[in-house]
Amino acid sequence: MRTRVPTVSVVGYKNSGKTTVVEALISELVKKGRRVASVKHVSKEGFSIDTEGSDSWRHSAAGANPVIIVSDVEMTIKTKMGMAGFSTKKISRLVSEHGAEVLILEGFSSFVLDDPWVGKIICVRNQREYDQFKKKTQRNIIAFCSFHKLPEPVLSINDGLATIVEKTSTFISEKEKIAEILDRLPGLDCRKCGRSSCEEMAEAIFAQEASFDDCVPLRSRSRLKTRITIDDVEVPIQPFVSEIIRKSVLGMVSTLKGVNIKGDERVSITIS
Repeated sequence: MRTRVPTVSVVGYKNSGKTTVVEALISELVKKGRRVASVKHVSKEGFSIDTEGSDSWRHSAAGANPVIIVSDVEMTIKTKMGMAGFSTKKISRLVSEHGAEVLILEGFSSFVLDDPWVGKIICVRNQREYDQFKKKTQRNIIAFCSFHKLPEPVLSINDGLATIVEKTSTFISEKEKIAEILDRLPGLDCRKCGRSSCEEMAEAIFAQEASFDDCVPLRSRSRLKTRITIDDVEVPIQPFVSEIIRKSVLGMVSTLKGVNIKGDERVSITIS
């Protein structure tokens, strides 16, 4: 399972063309063999996909969370999380667990405009909106587009969808390579490499501005005297934490009857 899947958000104000662009992206990416997940932000306050009075609504009203609805054609998972519990990382992990390779968001501008992981396709209705979004959007702008005729670099939604899809495919391919690098990093966000996060480090390695040797936990892994694995998956730890665990475990084990600890023993503990 990927740490994060490539994510693209189509943002803009109402009636700016977001759903048209999302529909085209999903259709073309699926044709290319991609497994695509999508998430739509509904701005209507108090909106629920369920129907008041239905059996599943009654389950939810009684306190069940999540409620899973299964029919002969689909399964719906309804969870009381809402925007307060939303993050692109959470959704990315969720769709990855369900086998998606690409995540397409419609909306969520307050979450994604400053998120360097997310590619942005920004739908605008006029020059003023273009200027506003360009000023407040950080990195990874895939395209600006509009139903209205605006100066370059704004693409036409009517005539430029193929270009938007091509630019999006290029972004996704690059993010897939960065995701592969990210999966090889510890995920500790320790900042010892000089970057603010492992994601930023992965991007630097992809751009050949850094190497895996610059990752301190990876470089010191061979010298660690303590390893933690859960269900055969190793948990990355730093040397300081490794020594704390090693000394604590040896100290506890040394108190057992008949045990004589020198400090260089190989100790294995299995918990099930």
